[in-house]
Amino acid sequence: MPKDIYQITDKGHLMELKLPELKTENQKELFFRYLSIAEHYISTENVKEAEKILINLGFSKKIIQSFIKTVQNHVETEFSDMKEIMMGKVPKRLLN
Repeated sequence: MPKDIYQITDKGHLMELKLPELKTENQKELFFRYLSIAEHYISTENVKEAEKILINLGFSKKIIQSFIKTVQNHVETEFSDMKEIMMGKVPKRLLN
């Protein structure tokens, strides 16, 4: 059963959506790099630039919003772990 395209979890899923359109390895690599740049923009809170890239790559607004939300959730999770470490809430024995 195909995955709901509006539940995008990472740039790998975005690649899968466009893979039939990408004919050469160079096209695939370039496309993946643009997705990585968009992901970076989202993680640095520059969502407008990420949206521009994703629109130019041919994704719909619903897919773009799903991807943005996924990346933001991932960044928030990673940051919360780091915050706990910095505040000393994680036992030092677990950090080694």
